[in-house]
Amino acid sequence: MSGDSPSVASRYTRHGNVRLHYVDSGGDDRGAPIVFVPGMTDTAEDYRAVLPLFGRRTVVMELRGHGHSSAPPADYDFATLRDDVGAVVDAVTDGDVHLVTFSRGTTYGIGWALANPVRVRSVSIGDYVPEEKVLTGGQAERLLTGRWRGSPVNERLDVRAAQLTFEAARPQSLWTALARTGIPLLAVRSGGSVLVGDSDWARYRELFPDAELVEFTESPHDIFRPDRGRYPLLVRAHAERADAARH
Repeated sequence: MSGDSPSVASRYTRHGNVRLHYVDSGGDDRGAPIVFVPGMTDTAEDYRAVLPLFGRRTVVMELRGHGHSSAPPADYDFATLRDDVGAVVDAVTDGDVHLVTFSRGTTYGIGWALANPVRVRSVSIGDYVPEEKVLTGGQAERLLTGRWRGSPVNERLDVRAAQLTFEAARPQSLWTALARTGIPLLAVRSGGSVLVGDSDWARYRELFPDAELVEFTESPHDIFRPDRGRYPLLVRAHAERADAARH
């Protein structure tokens, strides 16, 4: 796998009084950069090594409460986190983007895409569904006291911010709204996924008949294992097809 591009840098922007961190590969965006909204227990730093594989300028953002972004004492609702995504997008470009998500980052990334469909050339969803999900107290506790990619989750995010995010969540479906946009879709699910069940996979096939649907049967929820490059390379090809279809 390629190493870091020499131009990879940490950058910041603001959403109101909140400082948001993102990692930026730099380089040619080929007319539309990739903006990646990762999962609840991810940090942008997790993805530095794979940025070159996306094939164009790619940024990986951290929502409030994650990594190097601010963790304010309030405001973790869907609309606010959706607009965190928008603040990073606007810091990167005033034009189109290819939106990439993984796990719970999907909720807020898709939320922004639905509010700004004319700016989204393609969407790629990693092991999740277009919904806002509500976790039970036990589920949230297990997640926050566990480990992810070899390190304690509480070192990856602000635990109180995560708790506030879960408390603010309200169940809502984004399935139909996303399907109506007609935005080209790539969706990946892991082997035996507990987040994308067979009925969810069937719903993807029904609502998105032209989507590229790929199963990583050998991967756990972390679809970057055992092959860190597989999802980025699928996204790269998907974005290139979406760009070509515009011409």
